Amino acid sequence: MPTQVVNWLLEPNSLTNRMKNTFHEPFGVQVRGQGLAKPYLLDARCLNQPPYRYTLVREVVLTVSNQPFVFARTTLPAKVAHHLQDLTHLGNKPLGEVIFSYPELKRVRLDLAKISIAQLNQQTQKLLDGQSSIWARRNTYQINKHVFLVSEFFLPALFNKR
Repeated sequence: MPTQVVNWLLEPNSLTNRMKNTFHEPFGVQVRGQGLAKPYLLDARCLNQPPYRYTLVREVVLTVSNQPFVFARTTLPAKVAHHLQDLTHLGNKPLGEVIFSYPELKRVRLDLAKISIAQLNQQTQKLLDGQSSIWARRNTYQINKHVFLVSEFFLPALFNKR
């Protein structure tokens, strides 16, 4: 795994802040969708819930100068969405700005993976510039015993930016 990839995948703090501090260009959040959906099977397992139980899913693209750098998906079980309602009405506000303001926030698990393009939805595939795979991480976070997931898919432009 290239060093520059490792440094981003293992970032312990807010990815939003890291991007803003690294690139010094306009940062943005493009919401691709938010609504109730069944979680992916592995996500349901990480959340210790049945895969048929609906979760609140928010998908966004994090951009620098309107160039897509990271595709991110947040998965909130219904109970968590109820208790942490400020995570459910973000609009174009970055999730990282909200969750890292909680002193109780803990990352309880970090999964890393190299994802084949075939495993990604078509919308994300269009962001890959001909790459056959991308690096990703799934963060399992906890705030006051409420567990949720933030999956981040690192697009090639992030590593090519000078």
